[in-house]
Amino acid sequence: MNTTIVFAHPWKGSLNRAILEKVMEHLRQAGDRITLIDLYEDGFNPVMSEKDLSLYGRGKSADPMVERYNAILDETEKIIFLFPIWWYDMPAILRGFFDKVMLENCAFTDSDNGLQPVRNIRHTVVLTTSAATTDALIHEFGDPVRGTIIAGTFKILGFHNARWHNLGGLNGKTKVDVAQYLEKIPEFLAAEGFADK
Repeated sequence: MNTTIVFAHPWKGSLNRAILEKVMEHLRQAGDRITLIDLYEDGFNPVMSEKDLSLYGRGKSADPMVERYNAILDETEKIIFLFPIWWYDMPAILRGFFDKVMLENCAFTDSDNGLQPVRNIRHTVVLTTSAATTDALIHEFGDPVRGTIIAGTFKILGFHNARWHNLGGLNGKTKVDVAQYLEKIPEFLAAEGFADK
């Protein structure tokens, strides 16, 4: 199974990095073929330039990394997005990934029936961490992941069966809480259609 992980955190000592390592360990043990898109490590430039925009409708970009990422996504059957929630949203580098990489006539088409996906990625998981509690994100801040990202962006892009798992309220978590969360990652990946050991 071809699984792609899109990772957006700049610090190698972060909790997000520990989650990434746990995810990759589980998928490797299950025999998945894993491709990691590490946006910060790759030096991805999230800014859409005038030249990028002029090529956008033709499914092209002035940034060679965009072509590379699209080739990876064309072979992807399952996808995991892993990032911290900053200011109640995804980091700017990940927003730029969607802006620049999800090209018209490459990731989606605009037809009489509206925007239609080109790809058919069967399973999607979003793993996030946040200072705000998960309950606050859902009930006070507009449910940004399940609303805008999953119900909007992912639907248009053909990222199906999307599920969100957040470790919220980080300021109140102990090392034991975090360790317990990390141990549960293989369990909920398996429950979401990802490889079961």
